[in-house]
Amino acid sequence: MIGPPAAVSAPTGSMAPVASLSDARWSSAVGEAAWIGGRLAPFEVRWVASVIPGGFEAYARVLHPASVRAPGEGAPVRWRDVAAWSGGSVDRGTQFHSIALPPVRPAGEPPWRGQGPLTGTPYPPDAAVLVEVLRAATTTPERCCFCLWDGYGWERGRNLLTRRGEPPVRLPGPIPERVLTGPRVRLPHRDYLLYTGPAEAVFAPLLLGERHQQAANLWWPADRAWCVASETDLAWTYVGGTAAAIDRLLGDARVEAVPAAADDPLTRVEAWVQRWVDEATEALLATGRATIATSMGSLEALLERPRGRRPGRLRIHRDGWSADTVVRHAGKEGLRRAVSSYVTHAVIELVGG
Repeated sequence: MIGPPAAVSAPTGSMAPVASLSDARWSSAVGEAAWIGGRLAPFEVRWVASVIPGGFEAYARVLHPASVRAPGEGAPVRWRDVAAWSGGSVDRGTQFHSIALPPVRPAGEPPWRGQGPLTGTPYPPDAAVLVEVLRAATTTPERCCFCLWDGYGWERGRNLLTRRGEPPVRLPGPIPERVLTGPRVRLPHRDYLLYTGPAEAVFAPLLLGERHQQAANLWWPADRAWCVASETDLAWTYVGGTAAAIDRLLGDARVEAVPAAADDPLTRVEAWVQRWVDEATEALLATGRATIATSMGSLEALLERPRGRRPGRLRIHRDGWSADTVVRHAGKEGLRRAVSSYVTHAVIELVGG
């Protein structure tokens, strides 16, 4: 165990009770996550169970809100508000681009600003609701495990600017070096740092510092009555648990949540978005150039095909944003799939989420 002793044991074991949030601490007891890997579907199938363990009685998807147009203009924007603007609807399979990137531009300004919802971490007030609902759905609310993805970068600190000729000064990050060099929770798709504490420690302010508002990516209680997953690339958080706990969450008006199932697809691409992508892909393969006109702006794309062992390059840009991607697929169909995938990502990133 890293730091003061506060072990997390198996659900039937002798985990010492945690009395308060101040008892949240880093842990090397990574075996506590061993049950998860065997209940995950392969990530390649891209199901809900690829990021949250299967086998729970019911599941929900908590939608991360988008930002308001300008600071001080009210609360973050819920997906239902975006759907009201675009004429869409929010249902079980809705993605943020489903409602924020409609086939035709609606009248009026969109209700959110920036690049849409945060990915990989819930809105803090929503996380507080999750804690309240889930605390009542476990016999071990004071004894929870939290997995924090080890790839964010800020955990190792940053360089302080110095005068020319002076050596750089490294400011320490919020995670101690002994934790960074310690054991990891290793799951099929990502590696994580582990900490333990009560359910309220999902944002671990005493461990990360108040500047880092990053929730744990995976968290569950010692009795494994439920599990919560905020995959780093998704604009929503999955919750698996009993039918009663999920029904309570779905009925709580303080959060925006929709039902889910373990074998639901993680993402989908709407037909009109796919049409934009297909037209651009064919133009790129035929001429090396395409303009992708969408309801929320246009993209310019240039394709330099792979030649022999030399990789190709796909450049996509718009005002204030550009992406330059190496393309290594030389076969016709392989190249088409790669170009289509990159163009799809760029189109959806027009609105984020």
